[in-house]
Amino acid sequence: MSDDRTVQESSHAFGRARRRAGLRTLLRALGRSDDPLLSYDDVRRRLHAVESALPVLEDVPLEAIVGSVGRYNDFTREFLPKDDSDKDRWVGVRLAMHSQSGTPPVELYRIGEAYFVRDGNHRVSVARQLGAPTIQAYVTPVHVRVPLSAAARPDDVILAQEQARFLEETGLDEARPGADVRLTVPGGYRALHEHISVHRYFMGLERGSEVAPREAVEHWYDTVYRSVVEAIHAGDMLRDFPGRTEADLYLWLSDHRGRLADELGFEIRSETIAEHRRAPPRLSAAERAEVLEGVRRMPPESRSGTMVLIDDVLVVVERGEAGWRAVEQALLIAEREGARLSGLHVESTADAAEAVDHAQALRTRFAGACAASAVASQFTTAVGTPGAQVRERLPWFDLVVLPLVERDDDGGARISASFGSVLRRADRPLLSVGAAVSPLSRALVAFDDGAKAREALFVAAYAAAKWGTSLVIATVAEFARPNGATLDEARRYLEGFEITADYVWARGPVAEALVRVAGERDCDVIVMGSHRYSRLIESMLGGVVVRTLLGSPHPVLIV
Repeated sequence: MSDDRTVQESSHAFGRARRRAGLRTLLRALGRSDDPLLSYDDVRRRLHAVESALPVLEDVPLEAIVGSVGRYNDFTREFLPKDDSDKDRWVGVRLAMHSQSGTPPVELYRIGEAYFVRDGNHRVSVARQLGAPTIQAYVTPVHVRVPLSAAARPDDVILAQEQARFLEETGLDEARPGADVRLTVPGGYRALHEHISVHRYFMGLERGSEVAPREAVEHWYDTVYRSVVEAIHAGDMLRDFPGRTEADLYLWLSDHRGRLADELGFEIRSETIAEHRRAPPRLSAAERAEVLEGVRRMPPESRSGTMVLIDDVLVVVERGEAGWRAVEQALLIAEREGARLSGLHVESTADAAEAVDHAQALRTRFAGACAASAVASQFTTAVGTPGAQVRERLPWFDLVVLPLVERDDDGGARISASFGSVLRRADRPLLSVGAAVSPLSRALVAFDDGAKAREALFVAAYAAAKWGTSLVIATVAEFARPNGATLDEARRYLEGFEITADYVWARGPVAEALVRVAGERDCDVIVMGSHRYSRLIESMLGGVVVRTLLGSPHPVLIV
């Protein structure tokens, strides 16, 4: 091939590259194309970069070259030439690449996975248009706290700058190497810094002395940030937010938590929001077994203080003796579980001065009782229908304690008009308080072969393993002859975790038989599934749960 023809082909190649560059420039002006090349000096300044002294010869992917030292305005993101004055230089480089002598390696800076041209912009441009996958280069590593990816855009540089400043101010990357706090939206690092500052403030209040900034950062990351991130991964939330990071979701959950606190009057843990975002959590059979094995392996002296199943308890705080029994019953459980207790008092109107005084008196008494039991607590007053107020808060709690049964002076019992709707619609365990506060030392477990009965058996096994509650397992045959396989199933399940129990067959109407056996066996709580068939049909027909509630003088735990 003659030299003239080679020059002509190289000139035509430059013309094609220029036309493509012009199209890219037009599309970018219309907001429809990629970002421009990055300025190395701008990136270095923003990220406080420190250059290494020794360059290394290596083959670099051309697509990873995203910027230039001085000529970032002369080429497009694809290194297409933008100025006709570059023609002679560009053509000369192309000719040299086709000659026997070739061209020397280019010189690049590397920040993370992103490369910047120090010398050789035209060589990179020609190599890309020739379709070469890599180019030989002397690469000088540049050290930064926040490396860039090979797909870095201007917004990514801004985010990296904010992240670098955050890390410089907090020292998190030094305190916890590998900590991932990447964000995809500018401005978020200011919010993270505020979270740490607030955390440090409350640490100081709790200790009664000032907390060092570095210690506060470490404690925030270990106890707050990581716990939320673990819940994010456990709930597979990142799948529903493509392109977002765990730090993005941490901030989203924190913001959502604030809005919930305004709506519900309670602080809701970020982990709880993550876990409950899709549907009420139900432990699988394998997860239940893991919980029981974990409790069984713990030394007996440490079981009562370790949270395993219940983190948050909601108790309805009403006026009068019955209302306070609910608080005392809930306190007993919260103390055993190390759980936080949230008190809810509902008034029909916010205007009456008497109502305000009662609410304040209950708040003060509630706070004092929780403090005396060393139970973390919060209290709120709501205005409206009691059942609706409880249902609104149900999804955020592991257990709800409330008076489901109203008793009159003559001993008559009926389902509470205020909370009957909660019983019909609840998807959380409910503990209905009894005529007296129960130590929950001996539980009657209603067991058949239904899924809800298996959940009840698991909860009772947990109480036996962790609290030392003794168990009586009762199966009632109302019409059919007793089937020994049902009790054998419960026996095998409990013995698999080295839990002993008494096993009882009873005949007759189920609810009446359960209440009778509980009395005969000195049980102080009944544990049962919420329904066997349709919840609606059972509630309309006065099913087993309702009749058990009305007949039992002791608390009834409905799971």
